[in-house]
Amino acid sequence: MQQIKRTKLGITICLVVLLTLVLGACGNAGNNNQTNKETGTNDSSGQSKTVATREYTDATGNKIRIPANPQRVVTTQYLDAMLALGVKPVGATSYLLEGVYLNGKIDGIADIGNPTNVEKVLELQPDLIIATEDTTPEVKEQLEKIAPTVVVSFGNGDVFKQLRDVAAVLGKDKEAEQWIASLNKKAEEGRKKLAGKFKKDETITIYMTYGKDVLRVYGARNVGHVIYRSLELNPPEYIRQKLAQDPKFNFVYDSISMEKLPELSGDRIIMLVYDEATKDGILKEIEQSALWKNLPAVKNHKVYFIKDDPWFTYSPLAIDKSLDEAIQMFSGDPK
Repeated sequence: MQQIKRTKLGITICLVVLLTLVLGACGNAGNNNQTNKETGTNDSSGQSKTVATREYTDATGNKIRIPANPQRVVTTQYLDAMLALGVKPVGATSYLLEGVYLNGKIDGIADIGNPTNVEKVLELQPDLIIATEDTTPEVKEQLEKIAPTVVVSFGNGDVFKQLRDVAAVLGKDKEAEQWIASLNKKAEEGRKKLAGKFKKDETITIYMTYGKDVLRVYGARNVGHVIYRSLELNPPEYIRQKLAQDPKFNFVYDSISMEKLPELSGDRIIMLVYDEATKDGILKEIEQSALWKNLPAVKNHKVYFIKDDPWFTYSPLAIDKSLDEAIQMFSGDPK
């Protein structure tokens, strides 16, 4: 009789343990579905394989299931940021591949055209596409049929936010913070190197000439990020007020008149010469004018001419390269 009771007790304990394991497994599966999920895809040989995915909410508010560890990424904008994070895309937009400052870093990356050639993207068999809010609905719809397509905002925030947003898509948050810390350290060292090169209240104005008739003045993006933020040099009063109202102020979009030069020009001037056309266009007109010749910065030989590459590009590696050039330029070190 005791043997029968022990047998029943043993069976009951086994059933309880089994039930506990089953319920625990179900609970774990439910938790995993909130973050990671496995989906079936076909590799290049046509064989089925399982890929871990996660849910991501992009700049448009769309919730998209993307690869947890993407291997073949195509981007319409963020080539520079991806390279800074140690990720080499399989394809990128044409103009992104033209930057001289990226020489040696972009070998093997396919050109997907500009505008985006959807057929070329399809040939690359990406498992993830990173686009911008400027992507047309028609193109975005076609890209979504090829691979999960995430929109990262280009204009909402500075270059650091851009890098962090791309890192969040790629699962490279740690790498982004390391890169930002490295740039900030370089900027700090640059400020120390330039200490004594500038008077306390000395100001510097950034102009850009473009084509035959465009003259713009810059705020805190592109060139301004390096000059006003990284090196913490003083903008002229007009730009200082603009930045006080909006720290993200980029530039005065409309071309300013030459009559504004005495009002806007600081003790030093940086002139970004965007293209060859400007040399015989607006730049030539400016340099031949009495207004220009009478500016204190011109008379004191404190005018610096720079090119669009890398200075005009507002992305991590371009900013890094521009910072190097700025420190050399102001310190008088040979390149």
